[in-house]
Amino acid sequence: MPIIPGRIRQARAERGLSLADLAGAEVSRAFIHQLEQGLARPSLQILEMIAHRTGKSVGFFLSGEASGTGIESDLPSDMVALAKRLERLLGTMEVSESNREAMRLVINNLRHGARIVGAVMRERGDAPSPASD
Repeated sequence: MPIIPGRIRQARAERGLSLADLAGAEVSRAFIHQLEQGLARPSLQILEMIAHRTGKSVGFFLSGEASGTGIESDLPSDMVALAKRLERLLGTMEVSESNREAMRLVINNLRHGARIVGAVMRERGDAPSPASD
């Protein structure tokens, strides 16, 4: 199912859960991490399990359902996910070295921008602090 990746991490952090806590025996920590990065999609059954453990509705992960931090709190996660998608795409394309370097700059700038946006949002109190695992 398509989800808003940043919502998984947001819900997990709000509940104080580690990757392992959220994964439980049903899935791996790596799979939860992939969900948070937008690299994987959960089945409805797994999404229901995540919703139950985080105290959120399934709709919270699927749509713009209101939350305490607002949808813009997903921006840093979305930027990182986009950088990863561009990296994968670049790995499948034959491009000149100058275009490859230009794409690497875009990828690095997306990652750096995500860190800056996240820091500004945390400073303003708009986003949860990054959870440590």
